[in-house]
Amino acid sequence: MTSGEPAGADETRLYEIWGEIADLEAATELLEWDQETFMPAAGQEGRGKLLGTVAALIHRRLTSPELADVLARCAERARPGSLLAAQVARARHAVGRAVRVPESLSRAIAEAASAGVVAWKRAREAADFELFAPALRRLLDLRRQQAAAIGDGGPPYDAMLDGYEPGATEAQLTPLFDQLRRTLTPRVRAVVESGKTIDESPACGHFPAAAQEAFVRRVAAGIGFRFEAGRLDPATHPFCVGLNPGDVRLTWRLVEDDFRPALFGVLHEAGHGLYEQGLPAASSRTPIGAIASLGLHESQSRLWENHVGRSLGFWRWVLPTFRDHFPAAPRFTAAELWPALHTVKPSLIRVDADETTYNLHVVVRFELERALFAGELEVGDLPAAWDDLYQELLGIRPENVADGVLQDIHWSQGMFGYFPTYTLGTVIAAQLIAAAERQLGHLEELLAAGEASQLLGWLRRHVHRHGSRFEAAELVVRATGKPLAADDLLRYLDETIERAYGA
Repeated sequence: MTSGEPAGADETRLYEIWGEIADLEAATELLEWDQETFMPAAGQEGRGKLLGTVAALIHRRLTSPELADVLARCAERARPGSLLAAQVARARHAVGRAVRVPESLSRAIAEAASAGVVAWKRAREAADFELFAPALRRLLDLRRQQAAAIGDGGPPYDAMLDGYEPGATEAQLTPLFDQLRRTLTPRVRAVVESGKTIDESPACGHFPAAAQEAFVRRVAAGIGFRFEAGRLDPATHPFCVGLNPGDVRLTWRLVEDDFRPALFGVLHEAGHGLYEQGLPAASSRTPIGAIASLGLHESQSRLWENHVGRSLGFWRWVLPTFRDHFPAAPRFTAAELWPALHTVKPSLIRVDADETTYNLHVVVRFELERALFAGELEVGDLPAAWDDLYQELLGIRPENVADGVLQDIHWSQGMFGYFPTYTLGTVIAAQLIAAAERQLGHLEELLAAGEASQLLGWLRRHVHRHGSRFEAAELVVRATGKPLAADDLLRYLDETIERAYGA
């Protein structure tokens, strides 16, 4: 199927079984997409049961004796470094996690996550953490059970990280996050204490919803997102779902007095979508036909949102289109707008954070998750610990839990270990864009000429086409020539702050 050689009976059977698993996983994503877009509110309980049933079916297939036998025989046949060897390795990673977890626990996690979302929404609306605390305790307990079952004696948090970023460990990530904490906190403080401000008026005005939708669709298509293989729908919390390369669904939200949330939100989700649409068709529904990791996935969204969407070259290209859609908007040049796209302003809400402070929001969540899984922090103490870290890192303190510990949906779904992938993606994005510029030439000029396709082509060759044949860490080295490091990100942020603030 993907090796260039005739597939033997065992290899064919592996792909048949994995195709069923991939289909069930896609069905789960479709159900979750519908849950956040069009499902009636009264359907929540039934949807939770449905998701639990599908999770159990996936678990049964992953833990079936037949799959174990087929994998063993394929492993004997696979040559080191071959595509089949990669298929076997990727499948064994998923199977290895599943076989250690009882089906009853897998179902319980899925059902608790569905109930957790309901409790979180109610608690957030009431700004009352106690309405969510029991559900969070339940989810944390279940995930600790899962970590104990999966783990090999390392920190329980490692098992959570590995579920989203295969191979990642707490010991590996802690120095990176400590470096970002140590470097970014004083830089943000220095900008704030300088008293310098940026004129954001070019980005403000009246931007009608219909015009915004038409504009962001045009931009997404302009960078390569294929709407014949995707769609865009409103949602409270924007996200992207890739059912297969021919069915990739983006969601978005807007405010009518500032075009930036919608535009950068859609660029972000379209970056995810471009990755999903670029996965290798020949490997579809096989173990290596999916994304390599969530960190790598996030790198694609951050690259298009920040390094492309906030660049001067991009705005030289897109400004005429912007004026076509918003003829009554303030008149400005790309150079006049650029500083308003690079403000540094500590804020309470992660999804609204600027590109410099964003990673400090993630550091907060990383440190709290580590403490929860290490038994150093109780759920009841979480709001105060959250507030204290925001004060320490960003110099601000939430006035209520809705703007604090309850702002994200992730923990209500039991998604511990997910947050670090946001910062991993941000770091990878900076490293990828630096490598692309070395090979393609001055990207600002290419973007200004409307040649985003050249950057997309580079990403297709170096990232997308590999699927999950390689772990993210190896793929980064292959694409950029060096291991993952924060140097390119910190250099980019330094240069941006200097240019925007002169400081």
